Amino acid sequence: MSLAPLRTYADTPRIAEFIDAASRLIAQQGYDRTSVRDIAQAINLTSGTMFYHFKTKDDLLEAVISKGINDGITQMNEALSRAGPGSLARFLALVTAHIGVVHGELRHVHRVWIREWDRLGAEARLRLRPPAEQYRALLDNLLLSLTEDGHLQTDPATARHLLLPALNWTTAWADLPDERSRALLGEQICAAILNKPVETFRALLRKESEAS
Repeated sequence: MSLAPLRTYADTPRIAEFIDAASRLIAQQGYDRTSVRDIAQAINLTSGTMFYHFKTKDDLLEAVISKGINDGITQMNEALSRAGPGSLARFLALVTAHIGVVHGELRHVHRVWIREWDRLGAEARLRLRPPAEQYRALLDNLLLSLTEDGHLQTDPATARHLLLPALNWTTAWADLPDERSRALLGEQICAAILNKPVETFRALLRKESEAS
């Protein structure tokens, strides 16, 4: 199963500049404390220039969050395409990719997504909710596979409710400057969800790989 990406808003270099500047400033200052003028000045433009591309500041916020969803989905699909067919390998790939999203180049966009989602209008939330629900469904199916394979000993929905906030808020306590550190945390989180020591999780991964 793959996730269907949204239409990207970064159709031109100028729009991409606005989205990048907005994501960084809103992540640092919050939506209410970030003005259109702040965003425009960050890329050496006038406030009026933004309105050639976005009707309102709310539309720009939707574009930022849409980019986060779209690019995040792309990274998840790429990670799953490289993973082995087993449920453990796919679980590790998805968890590590999620960590990469929240700690990598998308970290500012992701922070806006998590903290400012409720500032979106009702219609914007309706437009953006389906891919988020699709990701949850993908994770639920993967957790169900882990249960069927005898690896997960708890209810898959409960595991997902624990796992997603844990991944999103690793930014509050984990310093992950490179892929190696993110991969290690991915193993540790997978092992914790499955209630196994990390070495046991690695051994099960090897066994799964040898059997495939």
